[in-house]
Parts: sequence; C-alpha cells; structure tokens
Amino acid sequence: MKKKRADLEISLFPFLSILACVIGILTLMITAIVIAQIDPEAVNEKIETALEDDQEFQKKIDDRKKELDELRKEIEEIKKDPFKKIDPNKKDQLLQQIVAATAQLQKAQIVDKQSKAIQGEVVKMKADLARRMKDLEEAEEEWELMKDPDKFATMVVKQSGSGTGGELEPTFIECNEKGIRVYQQSNNYFEVPTAQIAGHAKLKTLIQKVAKEAPYRIWRSAKGSKIEARFIKREGINVTLKDKKGKEIKVSTIQLARGSQSMVRKYEEARKAKRPDPEARYIIFLLRTKGFTAWTRTVHLCNSLGCRYGQLPLDGEGEIDLSLFLGS
Repeated sequence: MKKKRADLEISLFPFLSILACVIGILTLMITAIVIAQIDPEAVNEKIETALEDDQEFQKKIDDRKKELDELRKEIEEIKKDPFKKIDPNKKDQLLQQIVAATAQLQKAQIVDKQSKAIQGEVVKMKADLARRMKDLEEAEEEWELMKDPDKFATMVVKQSGSGTGGELEPTFIECNEKGIRVYQQSNNYFEVPTAQIAGHAKLKTLIQKVAKEAPYRIWRSAKGSKIEARFIKREGINVTLKDKKGKEIKVSTIQLARGSQSMVRKYEEARKAKRPDPEARYIIFLLRTKGFTAWTRTVHLCNSLGCRYGQLPLDGEGEIDLSLFLGS
C-alpha cells in the first residue's frame, strides 16, 4: 500500500529547469539592454515587437493556466482515489506537460516585464534627446552671435537731419518673418501674424487713425508751449493753424520756435512745387531681411486706407531702440 502511494507522488517544482530558464532569460535581457543603448532603432523595434506580441503572450499565458488547472484537477482526482492505477506513459506525459506549461508561463511573464523595462528606457532616451536638441539650438544661436556680433546689436532709430523740434510722430511697424510688430507709445506693441494682416481689426483701426490725423502736428512756441493743430496758411508774418475741434489759431512766426518756423517754410515750399503737404503722422516700416511678405500685405492695407508710409531697411536681427520717438 505505501509503495503505491510513493509511485503516485509528482514533483511540481523542477528547480534546475526553471533556474536554467531564468539564467537564459536574464542573459537575453542584459544583451537586449546593451544593444538598446548602442542602437536606439533596435530598441524601438524591440518595443514594437513586444507590444505587437503582448496579446499573443497573454493568450499563451491563459492557455497554460488552463492546462495547469486541468492537471491540478487530475491530480486531485488521483489523490481522492490513490488505489486507482495510473498508466505510466500518462504519468510521464503529465510531468512533461507540467514542466512545459510552467516554463512557458515563466517565459511569457519575463518577456512582458522586459518589454515594459525597455519602454521605460526609451521614454528616458526621448526626454534626454529633447533636452539635447534644446541645448543644440541655444548653442547655434550663441554661435551665430559669436560669428557676427554686429548682426544682433541694438539698432537705434533716429530722426534724419537736425530735426524740427520733435513734431514728428511716426507709427513704427516692424516687418519680420512671422508677421508684423506694431509699436505704440511707451514701447508697448502688439503683433499680427502675416496671414491675419489683411483682416486684423485693431491694425486697420490704427492705420485709419494715422491717415485721419496725418496733417496734425505739435507746434512749439518760442517759450516752450505746445499746440496740436494743422497748418492752414501763412499771410505775411501771421500763420493760421486749426486744431482738432475746428478752431482757428493765428500766431506770428516770431512767436514760434525755430523748428516750427522751419516747418512753415516746408509747407510753403511743398505747395509752391504742388507737392503734398509734409505730414507728421504716418507709418514707418522697419523692414527685416525676411519680412518682405509681411511688408507687402501691410503696404497694401495702407494704400487701401489712404495712409502714407515710408520704410527703413534693418541690417541685422538685433533689438530695436525707439526711445527717441516713443520715450523710455
């Protein structure tokens, strides 16, 4: 009786076999990680393959679990009836199935863990690559600056000639690769992408205002007082101006500052030569090297609204200093 029970005992833990499999899998993992570090493309291929096979592995795991459950049921039945004879061939077959199922289950679990570990490494590599690309862009900018420092120097916009007492009030529009930057008082500005220039409401309103107020300028007296008005005419030594409310203001030329006296002469010269009156309020385009498209579209908008303009090419990509016009 005892001998029969001994014959029915089955080892469910083939330790050496599992140990050999584990060592083999660890060796494959180490090799895969080393290869992944040397060749990122191989890592990506490994992850894709692992992800594609993930469902297949899971299916295999489920199949092996079912086989193990069936084997356990058979063993339980044998334990319940230990006197029942077992076919030796079937016994060996059961042992082989147990070993094979256990090995396949272990292998599937290890490969699944391996794919997750490799995926984590790839995430780290991508983050490191993004950081290095950013460093590279910064290095390229520094290199460009080192090659040609003058190209990035601050450019100060000044009045041409001796000036006429600060009566000029141009509106500056910088044209660059992305669009335009419209400068306002106190160095405030707003930007408009190239594609939105034609229909931009704020830009259109600004250009209409500049066109409407173009004839108005700041007239200065010899004592330093200011008058915002437009030039009407000169009769002898008397100059007639008109403010925005329509009120006429008559002053003597000797009461005006030298800059304003000079402007009176420019008005008379322009009218004598049948040229347009010189205007103090207009658009000045600051044209960057790659800003031609933005400039063309804005010029078209100015022409459609009757606004006068000029342009100043910029030699470089540095900051623009408009403090002489806009104030600090």
